[in-house]
Order: sequence, then structure tokens, then C-alpha cells
Amino acid sequence: MLALRELITSTHKNNTTYEQLKTYLQNTDEDINNPDNIILFYSGLSIDSTWGETWNREHVWPKSLGWFEESGAGSDLHHLRPSDPSVNSSKGNKRFGEVENGNEVMISSLNGGGGSGCYSNPTYFEPRDEVKGDVARIIFYLFTRYPQSDNHEFTDVAESLEVLLDWHNLDPVDEWEMRRNERTYEIQGNRNPYIDNPQYALLIWS
Repeated sequence: MLALRELITSTHKNNTTYEQLKTYLQNTDEDINNPDNIILFYSGLSIDSTWGETWNREHVWPKSLGWFEESGAGSDLHHLRPSDPSVNSSKGNKRFGEVENGNEVMISSLNGGGGSGCYSNPTYFEPRDEVKGDVARIIFYLFTRYPQSDNHEFTDVAESLEVLLDWHNLDPVDEWEMRRNERTYEIQGNRNPYIDNPQYALLIWS
């Protein structure tokens, strides 16, 4: 893992700011079928990408559970994703995990309302099956990229490492995720190695 850390740190040439993400996320998370729209991470909604009240810059690893604020890992394009405000609020500072006896998380009325396909209970937030692998690979990236993560355990952000590995296997890398990795590389200079080489997750963490 240390060799990967050195690689993705040395190639991380552009440290994006939290403010710049309002623009950069419009590019990295652009709807392939509608360049004027952005795909919201957890819900999968395609909405107008104009910055405003309809989407947030979502820290996948909640700030309250990590070491970062709005710089470094807190403004890394591989980490932050656009999210529906209501879904983001429901996720809050919950850890990722398998939800039992939970409720479906609802989409904001600003984006049409309805169910998001995500579920939560007082302890865990469970994203849609279609992005569970994406979540796992983001967390693996953060543990690899940032030495501050050495002071944390997987259980600080998720139910367990085993759950994340299961999600990684059940939701393989798809074309859209690869395209996003490429666009982030074009902006930051570094890549998420768990998208390029999914087998690394098992070699390093299992």
C-alpha cells in the first residue's frame, strides 16, 4: 500500500479547493446523455448542473468522522460527490453499513421527491446497490492516499472492512466510474487505483 500511496500522492499535482468543486463536479459527474446535467451520487438522479440549492458537495467519509475539513481530503475530487440535499442530510454522520429495520431515504422536493433507493437507521446508511462499490473504492482510496487515515479504522466510517469488500465485489467498476476517474485525473493529476485495478482491494485489504 505504501508504494500506491507514494504514487497517488506524487502525481496529485492540483490540490482543488472546496469552492472550485462547484465547477469541477459539473465536469466529473456530468450526465453522459445530457451535458447540461449532473448525476447525483446516491440517488442516481440527473438534474441541471447549475450550482444552487438542488445539490451539495458531499463528503463520502463524513467530516465529523474523519480528520479533514474543507481542504486536503476534504476537497479531493476522488472523495467528494454531488448529492441531493435531503439524501445528504439523512446520511449525515452515519457510517456505511447494511441497514435492518430502516427507512428509505427520500429525495428533496426540489428534485421531485420520491424514494432514493437508499436506506438508513439510527446507526447506518446503506446506499443503492448501484453505487456500493463506488463507496467502497472511495474509502479505500482515502485510506491509501492520506497518511492521516493511519490513525483511523475502517469501523470509523463503515460497519466493517468485510462489508466494504463485499460491496466492492458486488458492484464492479463500470464505464461511468472509469470515465469519472479519467476526468478527475485530468484535473488533479492522480487516479483512484482501486478503479483502475480492482484486484488491489483484495490484495491489500483481504
